[in-house]
Amino acid sequence: HRDKKRDNEKVKEKEKAKEKERDQDKEKERNWDKEKERERDKERHRDKDKEKDQEKERHKDQERVRVKERDRDRDKDKEKNKEKEKEKDREEVDQNKEKYDVMKEGEKDREKIKDKEGEKNRREKGDKEKEKDEKKEKKEQEREKERDDKKKKEKRSRTPPRSYSSSRRSRSSSR
Repeated sequence: HRDKKRDNEKVKEKEKAKEKERDQDKEKERNWDKEKERERDKERHRDKDKEKDQEKERHKDQERVRVKERDRDRDKDKEKNKEKEKEKDREEVDQNKEKYDVMKEGEKDREKIKDKEGEKNRREKGDKEKEKDEKKEKKEQEREKERDDKKKKEKRSRTPPRSYSSSRRSRSSSR
């Protein structure tokens, strides 16, 4: 009877040991699952961090591009303003030249009137004086022509040479 009891106790102990071992195995499995889950979470966080970093870099790149474009636009505007200023200066020079030409024209008209009055007087004075006056008038006209030619040359030298494309444009429009 004692042996039976002892055998029963041994069987119970073995069962308890097996139960304990099963519990330990389950615990190990649970711990292993938790560890795997932690690793997956870490991996996910790493991926998210990488995405955030990439997004930040993209934003920085876009900002750099925007700044470059803004600077380029600003430079273009400066260039346009310089061109406008040059054009205004050219127009101003042209206007001054026109005013000067009109003034000269007025002087010539006055001289012609004086010359006509002088002609009447010359008729009275005689042919010799007429010839002298005509020679003077010719010389004066030649001097004025030379002055005009000089002014034209000066104007040409002051105006910058035209670009190839603009001269072609003017040629094609005159056809």
